[in-house]
Amino acid sequence: MSSEDRKPDRTILRGLQAEQRYRPLGLLGEGAVGRVERVYDAHLGRIVARKTLREELVDRPGSIRTFVHEARILACLDHGGVIPIFDAQINEAGLPVYTMREISGRSLMQVLQMDRRTARVEPLSLGRTLKIWIQLCQALGHAHGRGVVHLDLKPQNIIVLPHDEVVLVDWGAASIYDPEGYARAQAQAEAFLPLDVREFQSDEFIVGTPRYMSPEQTVSARSTLVPASDIFSLGILFYQMLTGEIPFRGESLEELLFHVRETPITDPRERVPGIHARLAQLVMQMLEKDPEQRPRDLDAVLGELESFRGLGGAFPLRHFEAGRPIFREGEDAQRAFVIVEGEVEIWTEQGGTRQVLGRHVSGETFGELALFSGEPRSACATALVATAVREISRSALEAETGGLSPWVRSVLSGMAERFVDRSDRLIELLGDPPEN
Repeated sequence: MSSEDRKPDRTILRGLQAEQRYRPLGLLGEGAVGRVERVYDAHLGRIVARKTLREELVDRPGSIRTFVHEARILACLDHGGVIPIFDAQINEAGLPVYTMREISGRSLMQVLQMDRRTARVEPLSLGRTLKIWIQLCQALGHAHGRGVVHLDLKPQNIIVLPHDEVVLVDWGAASIYDPEGYARAQAQAEAFLPLDVREFQSDEFIVGTPRYMSPEQTVSARSTLVPASDIFSLGILFYQMLTGEIPFRGESLEELLFHVRETPITDPRERVPGIHARLAQLVMQMLEKDPEQRPRDLDAVLGELESFRGLGGAFPLRHFEAGRPIFREGEDAQRAFVIVEGEVEIWTEQGGTRQVLGRHVSGETFGELALFSGEPRSACATALVATAVREISRSALEAETGGLSPWVRSVLSGMAERFVDRSDRLIELLGDPPEN
């Protein structure tokens, strides 16, 4: 090997020496404190988002404090539901900036088609709502575990990505409620002393958005607020997504805040009777005026949500009077059913004669074979007595089985097809005339 071959090729380092590291590609959005734009990172060859403090605010200590505080809060968090920050610096114009991962999605406000004036929304399916809730609880729970409370939860600050992945943004109002927890997360090695982010944290009163504030948030300094405040705000969001409305209203800010502090919450089932009692109870608990009466933490909320899903509560409950058909032969199979109470008869009609194929009682499933096989219904189902069933839609079933391997799904489909074939053969035999 010649000496020339042993020399390092420094041309590959040119990208890291570019004088202008970030090249603007267009504005993404503007807020009260900063503007966010797409930029090309010439050093690493990627597109990122860059947030810059508004130029007219550079001489305001409070604005600078808020900007730097948010950057350092983001640097402390490491969760898929929080945008990762890459770096922070002073740009060529002397303005503080920080870069972060660019995300592409819609705000939850847009997804819910929220009316800005009334805050009314179009509720999503319960399955989709639960998926969003659980991700929000996980992201907030991570922050709480690192000593941080968000304090500005609202649909505008929640970004819904493709496949309903959720990212919680705008941490400008966040607070360090547990300095020790924050320090443990920040100091990765004993050789480095963690930065005291509280020196950048103002102690303003009334931070956040009034519609989503906790009672204590309307009267207390930011430094006194703890995770229970976020839990209350999350309860308001849950209430809104379940009923289509926020729980508190007012003609003025003073009236609104009075209701938040003093007015008892209306049970969500009084607004939407079909809401499951267990979910309504959870939301009511999250909206207790006394922080000590709310769930102890978001792990408790997550446990209740997961338990609710595990018990099938996420699936709609339908009631059928005695003699009412549940589905008919030949229909496209879009749902399977689990009997909560009552009795169902499965039957077909052969030559004008009703042939009973079987009966199902509480705890049993019916209608699932056609759902798995994709074939039309081969029989009818009728409620023999007053009956309540949980409906499991095709999309819900696909979502629940989506994590299975293709081989396991193939086995399930094969089983369903064989059962359908046997059912069809049984129906043929029942319809054959007796031999002499």
